[in-house]
Amino acid sequence: MTKGQGKAGLIITIVILGLTVLVVGAIAFWQSAGRGSDEKATETTETTSQEETATDTPAKTEETETPAPVSDVDPATLSSIDIEAMSITVFYTKGLPGFEYVIKKTADNTQYIEFTAPQLVGTKCTDDTGSFATIIKNPISPENQSTISATTKVGNDTYGLSLAGKNCTPDEALLDKYQTAFSNGFSSLKAME
Repeated sequence: MTKGQGKAGLIITIVILGLTVLVVGAIAFWQSAGRGSDEKATETTETTSQEETATDTPAKTEETETPAPVSDVDPATLSSIDIEAMSITVFYTKGLPGFEYVIKKTADNTQYIEFTAPQLVGTKCTDDTGSFATIIKNPISPENQSTISATTKVGNDTYGLSLAGKNCTPDEALLDKYQTAFSNGFSSLKAME
């Protein structure tokens, strides 16, 4: 082997190693960037408990604190759950089967809560999570505003309620029950005390 061939082989090896490091670094960056946009908190509910991943049980409900009626919904018929990451209390009709929520951000940093129920997960849609409702904080983009079915103001912030379509769920009647429960309590949404 001549001196020139040894240098060329060394340069090719360095280039290949450099490209490998770049590819691995890019993959790691994209994976971490994808995870960083969601703040995940799971809440399974019959009523409420305070943890990042929590089960909402009737024993931990703050049902003694009922919201001031903003609509014709009787406050005594509502349960509540505190969404600590957004400092709000969300209301829904009592007796609703368990559900979970995840706090996310859109590409333009609009914060929102996605509510899901395992019972609503269907096989008709790819990666269906059983989403039934979303509450969006300050839904100013046209994409967010086009999906809003109701809004309410809390302090200086506006919150919008968006209800999921029926095309993915295996149980439309149960989806209606969840959506009605959240629609009934939405106007009572308030800042956490």
